[in-house]
Amino acid sequence: MDLPVVLDDWDWVEQPISSSINVNAHFLEKPKIPDWDALQQFYPYCPGGKTIFWLCPIDGTDWTLFEVENEQWVLMPMSGFPPRDKLLKGPFTPISEHESNGKKVWVYLARYPLKQLQTSMMLYYSQKVDSFQSIENENDVWIFKEDFGRLIFSEQGEYVILVHVL
Repeated sequence: MDLPVVLDDWDWVEQPISSSINVNAHFLEKPKIPDWDALQQFYPYCPGGKTIFWLCPIDGTDWTLFEVENEQWVLMPMSGFPPRDKLLKGPFTPISEHESNGKKVWVYLARYPLKQLQTSMMLYYSQKVDSFQSIENENDVWIFKEDFGRLIFSEQGEYVILVHVL
């Protein structure tokens, strides 16, 4: 995927956001910290940056840039989303929706510690969870009953990336 102006001048490494998730993101290498002045000059209408994740619609694609750990910045394209009743409910923001291997994949971003996030979600989803698996952390994969798929949690510094596969 072609990166937007300014962002395409920086050095990125494209890699999965987790070893258990088939979703790639761009990890910033150079500069070490985004040049907020350059982004502001080219995209003055885009909110965020420095302390909260940056959101920007550019050439038909919504982009987000956020810091997952000290000086580790991630860039991801966002896409259109299904109707609200099809989205998971919880303290997180949908950032991507696509299809992979014939399955729908929704990616969400949460700025809560993993255990707190899972505890709050369990209040709502406890009756829908069939089983749990542990890949990177304890119970970081939830297998839902019926045709509700699975949910994968991946800690990324201060953030948790959630991937819902249907």
